[in-house]
Amino acid sequence: MENSVHQTASPPTPLCPSARCEPGAILLGVIQADGSVAMLAQKQRVDEFFVKLAHEGRTPEKRFRFADSCLKSGCQQWTGNRCGVIDRVLADNPDYVGAAELPACSIRSDCRWHQQIGAQACGVCPLIVTDLTEPVPPVCPA
Repeated sequence: MENSVHQTASPPTPLCPSARCEPGAILLGVIQADGSVAMLAQKQRVDEFFVKLAHEGRTPEKRFRFADSCLKSGCQQWTGNRCGVIDRVLADNPDYVGAAELPACSIRSDCRWHQQIGAQACGVCPLIVTDLTEPVPPVCPA
């Protein structure tokens, strides 16, 4: 008699599209002169050499966007059951209408914001720049 075991793969950890520049992070896009983010279509992981070079001059997060595993409650942006960043951006820009086509994205299927909001998150995503120079107060659950 044959014994077969069926394993179900656990879903991948959602990716935060507003992560820090650290080895292993995904380079999500490059910030343009107008402040928008030119999203990369292919996943590019950054290594220690890239991180070292990126930290020369202005902070890397002012020049690039990165993605990495969502830390959930380990992040000050976590509101108890979701990421507060995309919720605040959409609440602050209720009339924003994104491009007719979704921007290129190498992480959409695993993106925390896309899983949370859907295509509307993708529409504003290229307008979001991670700014680590301003202190951000902790977000408390409602």
